[in-house]
Amino acid sequence: MGEAQLGEARRVIESPCIRVCTLDATGELCLGCFRTLEEIGAWASFSDNERWNVLERLPARRLRHESSIAAGTSRCERCGASFACGALDPDKPCWCTAYPPVAPSGPEARCLCPACLRAVAGS
Repeated sequence: MGEAQLGEARRVIESPCIRVCTLDATGELCLGCFRTLEEIGAWASFSDNERWNVLERLPARRLRHESSIAAGTSRCERCGASFACGALDPDKPCWCTAYPPVAPSGPEARCLCPACLRAVAGS
């Protein structure tokens, strides 16, 4: 087997995780990488073919999610203020990733505005 073939054989299909692990309202889809919880849990045991199948579905999931968000604004669950969610920017992670993780307040929890997230993360 030649060097190029060895390199190809050793190449691993990396996880699409971007370390913005936030679940959608159903609690089944990560809004960082757009994989389902089942796919995230099974990723390590997936074959390359299974991983490629997951990767091929991610753009459509992202598009479906983006189209469901009205004008890219969110409402803070703590204070009710409107703010721009950065999770929709495909070129960089959301501003909220600069803060430590905060436990959701309940199963229907939504995002917090920058001021509330800063206050909760600091407490």
